[in-house]
Amino acid sequence: GMVEENTTDPNKEDNTTITCTYPGPSLVVQTDANDDALELCRINRDANIGNIGRECVHVMKLEWGEGNASKVFASQQEEPHHNNTNSPQESLPTAYDVVFATDVLYDLGSLVPLVATASELLKESGYFILSHVPRASIDTDEYSTEAVDYWQQLESIIINEASKVRLCLTSLPLVDDGDAGCDVAVAIELNNKHNDGSNHMILRPSLLSHIWGTSSSLTKKFSWQKMKDVGAAVLVFQKKGVNTKL
Repeated sequence: GMVEENTTDPNKEDNTTITCTYPGPSLVVQTDANDDALELCRINRDANIGNIGRECVHVMKLEWGEGNASKVFASQQEEPHHNNTNSPQESLPTAYDVVFATDVLYDLGSLVPLVATASELLKESGYFILSHVPRASIDTDEYSTEAVDYWQQLESIIINEASKVRLCLTSLPLVDDGDAGCDVAVAIELNNKHNDGSNHMILRPSLLSHIWGTSSSLTKKFSWQKMKDVGAAVLVFQKKGVNTKL
């Protein structure tokens, strides 16, 4: 998991980030519950970010579950390790603009703790971005859904559980053919058809390939078509206010 906060200076005309010297969010916190994964996060950070920018990227141990995030972020500093030279002097913020999670739902038992933690870490109107490849098995005795395909069933369950903690799917913006190009407009229309006609922001590989401008391959190992075949998608949720109708 990863959370980020954007801090901008309203007095600057370009409204650029003021905390870090590299373009991007002012604060990023990478989290995991596994010590080996956390060490890999640190290695990745140290290899890709200079000494100045490194103060904006922290690594924290976090187990999903209601109430865990606020306790951890309010009371703990960055997880120590043998090469740690940039532990924060103060506790990290407890609420963020964006929470990312990528390919984390191997077991549906982790879904409720995941969305609870994401919601807890978000500011009001913040975004939870879940990059999702269907893997978890579905217990039909516990979850009921009208969807036919397995990946649609799983998405329906995720959306329903997220709504219980005030995380609602956002909508794709309207695209003017003259502004974005006909191919992107067509891709969005196709994306909506795959979402049963809705414009909910469930981003399918067919749309993402147009956005990123790579028509055939996502990586050397995975093609867009292969990701489409397994039901991969990016779900974008927004945290709604307590009195907002979900």
